[in-house]
Amino acid sequence: MATVKIHEAKTNLSKLIARVEAGEEIVIARDDKPVVRMTAIEPKKRRPQFGAMKGQLPNIPDEFFFDPLTLEPAGGLAEEGRGYAAMESSLRDRITVDPAVCGGRPCIRGMRIRVSDVLGLLAAGEKRDRILKDYPYLESADIDAALAYAASASSHRVIRAR
Repeated sequence: MATVKIHEAKTNLSKLIARVEAGEEIVIARDDKPVVRMTAIEPKKRRPQFGAMKGQLPNIPDEFFFDPLTLEPAGGLAEEGRGYAAMESSLRDRITVDPAVCGGRPCIRGMRIRVSDVLGLLAAGEKRDRILKDYPYLESADIDAALAYAASASSHRVIRAR
């Protein structure tokens, strides 16, 4: 830690700032009494932005970051021809994933009601008729699609490493 007098600090401020940025701590004193301590400020951590890694990862096309996600789970019931993959497309089309809606979580027909919201209500014991009454913009087929999506999403294979 270096100590400098006020007059020296005024005349060499740029140099002192450079030293502080390099990691040194400097104290400015008046009449040999410390008045100010100069230390570097930690840079503020920025939250990652959507698409921030575009073009920075090798062998991954840009479309990967911006195209809509596929809702077709790999493995499990989908491979056997049952579950979400085998559902009629009118039900499959009811579940949408859009990065601009609900943080990219699966939603019902692009609305701001997530599949997890519907599943949570059902898990809490709420009856289908009550859900449809409380959420008039939902249809019975939306609940069917949410259940089928959940069944398919939870049927993935688990591979354990040894």
